[in-house]
Amino acid sequence: MTYRRAILLCAGRGTRARDITDGQPKCLIRIDGETLISRVLNQLRLNGVTDVHVIVGHEADQIAQEVGERAILHYYPDFERTNNLWTLATHADLLRGHDCAVLFGDVVVSDQAVADLWDGISGINLLVDLSSRLTGTMRVRREADKSVDMGNHIAPDDADGNYVGFLSATRAAAELLADAIAREMSAGRGADAYFTSVMAQVSTAVPVSFVDVRSDQWAEIDDGADYLVAKQRFE
Repeated sequence: MTYRRAILLCAGRGTRARDITDGQPKCLIRIDGETLISRVLNQLRLNGVTDVHVIVGHEADQIAQEVGERAILHYYPDFERTNNLWTLATHADLLRGHDCAVLFGDVVVSDQAVADLWDGISGINLLVDLSSRLTGTMRVRREADKSVDMGNHIAPDDADGNYVGFLSATRAAAELLADAIAREMSAGRGADAYFTSVMAQVSTAVPVSFVDVRSDQWAEIDDGADYLVAKQRFE
């Protein structure tokens, strides 16, 4: 098996979910008695991924207590004023040298979806729900030149589906992703952006595949309503 690394983005405050987090990071929300971060750590281990790095910020000590020695934690001090492009760019070297996955910390997915994430990877694999084009979520669209655009700016009617929040990349593709986000931060751009905003440029150099995930196989937890959906799907 090719050496694999995973990076979990868990630095944010999750202000929209305060009614269910009670001040905890969103990755410590429990579904069926298990925190989101423990669930994904177990899923990664089942797929041979034991080199896991968690980027933390808000209430980092709580995450450290939950994770223990199952992952390496990296503290990002500017979590209150920036979005995850700068979070990941500050730790861009973690993307270099390995096949690598980058995972949002507030998403719960099925075991099968995590296994499919690595299947047949030749550039970048994106977990995408091709049956959904939800408002208020990150959508994806393949352009005429085969590049891939991602973000809330894509109108639902123009989208190919919803990005589920998990991607994997070969070593070469992960290097290009690291270079792209590092350039944005060095130029002072993207402080409020998701790291996926660079996908349009990266996807002109490497193939990007959509790995289809059924609507009942994932849930992103941004607020109390999302939490109820996740409980219905996974408990």
